Amino acid sequence: MLDKVKKTISEYDMITGGDAVCCAFSGGADSTALLLCLKELSEELHFSLSAVHINHMLRGEESDRDERFCAEICGKYGIPLEIFRRDAAEYSRSAGMSLETGAREMRYGIFGELIENGYAVKIATAHNLNDNAETVLFRLARGTGLKGLCGIPPVRDRFIRPLIECSREEIENFLRKKNENFVTDSTNISDDYARNKIRLRIMPEMAKVHGGFPGNISRTVNSLSEDEEFILSEAEIHKNDDLRMLHPALRKRIIINFLREHKLEITAARVEEISSAAMAEDGLQKNVNADGDRLVSVKNGRLCFKENSSVKTETGFLKIEKDGVFPFAGDRIVIISKVNDEKTNKSGIVHKNLTTAMLDYDKIQGGILLRNRLRNDRIKPAGAAHTKELRKILQERLPKEKRGVSAVLADNAGVFWSECAGIADRVKPDGNTKNFMMIQIKDI
Repeated sequence: MLDKVKKTISEYDMITGGDAVCCAFSGGADSTALLLCLKELSEELHFSLSAVHINHMLRGEESDRDERFCAEICGKYGIPLEIFRRDAAEYSRSAGMSLETGAREMRYGIFGELIENGYAVKIATAHNLNDNAETVLFRLARGTGLKGLCGIPPVRDRFIRPLIECSREEIENFLRKKNENFVTDSTNISDDYARNKIRLRIMPEMAKVHGGFPGNISRTVNSLSEDEEFILSEAEIHKNDDLRMLHPALRKRIIINFLREHKLEITAARVEEISSAAMAEDGLQKNVNADGDRLVSVKNGRLCFKENSSVKTETGFLKIEKDGVFPFAGDRIVIISKVNDEKTNKSGIVHKNLTTAMLDYDKIQGGILLRNRLRNDRIKPAGAAHTKELRKILQERLPKEKRGVSAVLADNAGVFWSECAGIADRVKPDGNTKNFMMIQIKDI
C-alpha cells in the first residue's frame, strides 16, 4: 500500500520538497494508516510532518479516549501534534447548520487557521477509495451534475488525499501488518446518518453485484473528471460569447462559473432560470434576482451584474452613545439597554437568539454605530471557528425579499452584532462578564 500512496502523491503533485504537511488525525483506521505512511515517506520525499487532532466533544469519554490515543501514537513516532477541543454541537446550533455540516465547517476552519498561521503548507486528509464511492452514491441519491459525480478530488487547494486510491480493506491489512491499533468511532457503526446507511447497507450489496466495486467507481470518477476538465476549459474560452449560440451544457457551465466568481449561491433552479433568460431575443434584457441587492442581467446572450433598484435600502449611520430605542429602516426598532446584574446568566444563552441578544458590554471597542449591512461586512459568530461574510449568512437564512435591509451594530473593530448572525464571538459573555448589553429588534 505504501507504494500506491507514493504513486498517488507523485501523480497528483501533492507534495514537493520542503513542504510542511499536517495530517488530520482522528485516530481511526484511515487516518492512522495515513499518518504512518506519511511518516515513512517524509524522509524520502523531503517534507516535514505534523498532525492535528480535533476533539468535537460529542461522545464524552469516547472523544477523550480518541484524543489520548492520538497523543500516544504521535509521541511513539515523534510526530508533533496540535490538539483542538471545540464543541461541534454548539458551533452547529449557533451557525444554524446540521451537526454533520457544522462539524465539517468547524474542522476546515481549524485547518485554515493552521495554514494561515504557517503551521502547515498542506493538510492531508484520509479520504480513501471507499469514501469516494460513498460520496458518489450519496450525491446520486440527492441529485447532482457532472462535477458532483467526480467525487472527492485528490487535491483541492492546500488539501491533499494520499489514500484516495486505497480501499478500506487495504488500509486495514496495512495496519494489521504494522501491528498498529486504531480507535473506532461508535457513531460510524450506527445507521442513523445517511452516509452510514450507504456505508453499512448499500456498499456491501454493491460489492455483491460486481466484485470490482468500489474500484470501478474510481475509474468512472477519473473518466468523468477528464470530461469535467474539458468542459471547464471550453467554458473559459467561450465565457464572453453569445450564450444563445452555445450548447446548453456549455452555457450552463459558464453561468455556474459566473455565479461562483461573484460568490453567489449556486442552485439548479437559479442556473436554469438564468439559462432561460439568456435565450431572449436581441435587445431584450432580462433580470434574475441574485442575492437581494444585486441582479444577474442578461442581454444579447451575455451576463452582467446590476444593482436591484427596487430593493429598499438604509445606508445611514446612527451613532449610539446611550441606551434607548432607535428607529431602523422605517418599519423596525432596535432596543439597546445596558444590564448590570450579577444574576444574569453568563453562559451566553441569549446569543443564540437572533432577535434578542446578550453580549459583554466591556468587550466593545470604541464607538458604536447602528447601520445597514455593507457589502464587505464579515463576522465570526459566537462559537464559530472562523469569520463569514454577512452576505452569505443572509443568503442562508433570509428570503430574497428581506435581504435588502439588515440591521448591524459595529464598533472600531468591525461588526459585533447582526440580526441575521447574532453576536460576534469576541463579545460573547463569559464567567468574568460584569456589564451586559441587551439588543432587541422588533417590527413596529
